[in-house]
Amino acid sequence: MSKPEEPAAFWIDDEDNRDLASDGVSRFGAYVRQSSGVAECWDGTWDDPGTRQARCPAAAWSTATGPVMVPGYIRYHSRVLTGKVACNAWDGTLNGLVRLVTPWPQPLAQSRAWHPADSWWEDWPTQHYSGGTVYYREPDDEEAAARRYLMASAVLIFPLSARALPAAPTGPRDDMEDRAREAVHVLTCAMNGVVAPVIELLERS
Repeated sequence: MSKPEEPAAFWIDDEDNRDLASDGVSRFGAYVRQSSGVAECWDGTWDDPGTRQARCPAAAWSTATGPVMVPGYIRYHSRVLTGKVACNAWDGTLNGLVRLVTPWPQPLAQSRAWHPADSWWEDWPTQHYSGGTVYYREPDDEEAAARRYLMASAVLIFPLSARALPAAPTGPRDDMEDRAREAVHVLTCAMNGVVAPVIELLERS
């Protein structure tokens, strides 16, 4: 799918995935075939079926995002600094871990007392692209040498349901690419269900 009109935390870029594919079919599929994390779901690394069921979707998500795929098969809203899916060692379930750009906390935003008289704290630097898209970034060395930056963010950690996820593959020819792709789509919906409402509220603030 292309970038959605509604504020979405994550979306699948099927168009670039096809257009940039070395095999002319799927760039993500090529990365899945080379992924050691996905291979661990069937090569005997994890004996417990429940562990494999969690590890495989997490590996598929990791494969679909940076730094493995750049640009990623999964794209982020500009407020999303990091978006990960991880296996929880406590019980083998899945967690979403997302870091978002946020405004300054209200006590700081409403007061100038913490600003020194000869300087001003700057918020996140931004980069503007065609179509009005704004991307948040870290200050470069020249900017950091000249100004102070206070860049607020929020970390979201939350459980993800594995009920709708496909079964982990049992071998390299066991529909591995299709299952990884399905897992990524299910996880994208699950992540959006939690994170998109937060982004929508931040965008209105």
